[in-house]
Amino acid sequence: MTSSSTVAQETTHYSPPIRTVRLPLHLACRRGPLGIPNVSKQRKPSAPPVGMPGDDENVAPEASRSAPPEEEQEQQGELDRIQSKVALWDSEERQAQPVETVAKLPFEYSDHIHVMGLDLAGRYIAHTLAGCQTIPPVRYMLHREKLYKKWYDANRQLTLYRGDLRITQHRVIGEYVSDEQAETQSGIFIHNLIVTLPAAQVVQAFRRIKHRLDHRSTICLVNDGLGVAEELIEAYYPNESTRPIFLLGHFTTALDHTSSRFSVAEVRAGRLYLSLLSPQKVEGTQRFRIKRHPPLERTARATHLIRLLTAMPGLNATGHPMADFLRYKLPTVAFRSIVDPLAALFNCRYDALSLNPYARYLMDRLIGDLSRVLVQLPECRQSRRFRQFAATSSLRDEVYHKLRLQREADSRMRAQTAAGWDTDVDFLSGYFVRRGRETKADVAALESVLAAAKAKQVMVLKELAGDIPFETSGSVERAV
Repeated sequence: MTSSSTVAQETTHYSPPIRTVRLPLHLACRRGPLGIPNVSKQRKPSAPPVGMPGDDENVAPEASRSAPPEEEQEQQGELDRIQSKVALWDSEERQAQPVETVAKLPFEYSDHIHVMGLDLAGRYIAHTLAGCQTIPPVRYMLHREKLYKKWYDANRQLTLYRGDLRITQHRVIGEYVSDEQAETQSGIFIHNLIVTLPAAQVVQAFRRIKHRLDHRSTICLVNDGLGVAEELIEAYYPNESTRPIFLLGHFTTALDHTSSRFSVAEVRAGRLYLSLLSPQKVEGTQRFRIKRHPPLERTARATHLIRLLTAMPGLNATGHPMADFLRYKLPTVAFRSIVDPLAALFNCRYDALSLNPYARYLMDRLIGDLSRVLVQLPECRQSRRFRQFAATSSLRDEVYHKLRLQREADSRMRAQTAAGWDTDVDFLSGYFVRRGRETKADVAALESVLAAAKAKQVMVLKELAGDIPFETSGSVERAV
């Protein structure tokens, strides 16, 4: 007969019964931090069995043995801990999935187009869109009440002069954008917006219409500067879920002024180059980076406006990847970033710069800085054509070629500085200075010329305000 000590010994070597816990398939099969092994759980018997003297060793343990209460509680606590962690992982994974918020309205395709900009490009684009009978009448945004009255006095029409032809379009709706709309959050929603304002004026102009744009809107920026979209995002649309789509545009049609504020003359036909910009906030000094593959849903929304514009007869619009787009746009931007600040500083026309050896030396320094920035741009490294253009020798040839073509023309930045107006220097030279800092490129010459151009603007403003006395009645007073 088996003694009580033998029974106690068998109980000491007891192996608890096991039962497999089935995990969700997406966790059980995953490697990494969420991939966890199968977990065992003890089955709680209804009554602890007692080992009998005649029991066979090969009998299953769960049929003949029981676990001590302390060990069972330990195992149960471990199981509860694992199950709670699995539930937490499930919850985090569900939260990580993109979900539509209640306040986020669904996107609907719309052919309604607003145009903001009374410059030559704005008039031309609005006139061309007004001539397309397959879309609603274009809405032309006017930011001053006097302009709105002049629009009515001009019979609410846009006129294009092309050679001997005079083409008038009436399918244009003038829209006065007032400060009251911004205060009361009123005005119709803007689905598609084309902006041709100078880069320095865009952020201020959006103050009146920012509430009329959200994730359902597409904004096309057509001006000579770069970095305008990033400024708008930082000022008004930091939340990506409510941020409009941004397109960049480059307009090459040569235009000229006429006697009317609402007409334009076409000198030479050109194209409208378009590209999708997809900025994303990043850490560190770099404010945004360009994602090479935007989400498909956002890309589909952006391409709707691209398809609309490319289908417009007379606009000659085409869509391009970012590297190809910059290859078309950068010659103009590079020229204005290098030559215009010098023309403003020296208060001279373009031809005077090409004849001045010291000015040419400065231009060569600036071209070297600009080339170092361009070859480091992450959005263009994969383009062989762009790398060839960004080489110092190619960039220098491009800038000097454009300078020769200008001859005795005046610089827009020089005229703006002399009048005390805002210039686009922050979105020309300033843009490449910012990108140079992000890519760790040496841009000392660009930084110096940028600072000098902005200092000149401040000095002119003070002179115009009478804060700095200047030569009067044959004498010169020196500022303190």
